[in-house]
Amino acid sequence: MQKTDILVHLVEAIEEKQNHEGWTDLALIGKPLNRKGVNYKALGFLKLRHLIEDFPNNIEIKIDTSFQVPVIYARVKNKTQEIVDIAPPERGKSRKRMSSNLMDWAYLGDYRQTISDLKNMALKERWYYKDFSPSNPYPILSSYLTYTFFRLTKEKGKVKTNERYAAFNTGLVNNLYEPIYALFEKNKIKGRQEWFFHEFCISGVGKAGKILARNFNPLPGRANYFKDVSEVIYDINAPEPQLNWTHIILDNVGRLPFEFLEDNKPKNFLLRDTTEMDTVEKKNYFQDLASAIENENKTFRAIKNRFSDSLDLALKRVQWNYKTAIPMYYPFMDKLSLLLPLSLIDDDIIDLALVVEKTKSGNYLGHTILPLVWAYGNARLVTRPDSDWLIAEEIGKQQIEDEDEEIDE
Repeated sequence: MQKTDILVHLVEAIEEKQNHEGWTDLALIGKPLNRKGVNYKALGFLKLRHLIEDFPNNIEIKIDTSFQVPVIYARVKNKTQEIVDIAPPERGKSRKRMSSNLMDWAYLGDYRQTISDLKNMALKERWYYKDFSPSNPYPILSSYLTYTFFRLTKEKGKVKTNERYAAFNTGLVNNLYEPIYALFEKNKIKGRQEWFFHEFCISGVGKAGKILARNFNPLPGRANYFKDVSEVIYDINAPEPQLNWTHIILDNVGRLPFEFLEDNKPKNFLLRDTTEMDTVEKKNYFQDLASAIENENKTFRAIKNRFSDSLDLALKRVQWNYKTAIPMYYPFMDKLSLLLPLSLIDDDIIDLALVVEKTKSGNYLGHTILPLVWAYGNARLVTRPDSDWLIAEEIGKQQIEDEDEEIDE
């Protein structure tokens, strides 16, 4: 899809949901854009806002901090028929953590093609969830590359550069288990990213591989997520994890399965579909639901008891098979944790993942719960999950849509 086509769809989506002043909550346009074939993640952007920021001549953004949760709005500056040119984004000037954002650091060309090239070179693996989406064909790989780069920037010397070339180790291998590197050249276009993507390569193989070998010694190293193998194995001799029930249940009530909430909702509380809610409305709705649960002891105890039963079952599974506890890296906390499966509705079906961390005392703390799509994406950064419960092809459309709603602005 051409950039002009993306802009046309952005303008249409914004204008369809705009208020009387022309501003549109970004939370309302993610799904309409997907239906139009525009998926910001498939284009290499971490946030929908970042995609919109590539069109400064045509769309403006504002952040309203007067609410408890910041709300990000977009408004069309120029009508579609007046669009003549698209200004190149001035990367590295307006965003935080620019050096850790792959799209700010380098121009990757046709991002979908770039991801497809990496997929074709790498050892065969499933890089999408249950349903294949042409608008975002390999979401797992796209997320993997973005956050692998993020992690590499946190480790000294892992992203190699010289006056002409740059490179990093993708952490992936080909069918001969040889490391795959990403090679970049210095960008000569002013006002753009410092580097532009050249090619994925194997050291010494082909023109790009020879350029890599000639310019970097030692070669770029893989991202490292742990210092000792014990960090990625759950200690079955430790006491049961200590959980912050208030945070896990009440602060994350929006992540609980709708069917589970139907069975455990407070009296006289009307459950609603949040699909078309804007950011503030959705936030207020889940705050009201959390308050209703907190104020009704019977409901809170029922939910807590079900979580406790599910945790007990998860720990038994870990004792039976240590691979049940899956290591994951959470980029924005920059830390390694373990994932445990939680079954809230049916013991045979996993609904959520519990994030636990081992403390210096040897005890585990339960931090939060994650939808399975988040859990898989974060786990894949460390290694491909060898699991009987966190399986890409079993993560369905609703899980992925929920992720877009939560992660997006």
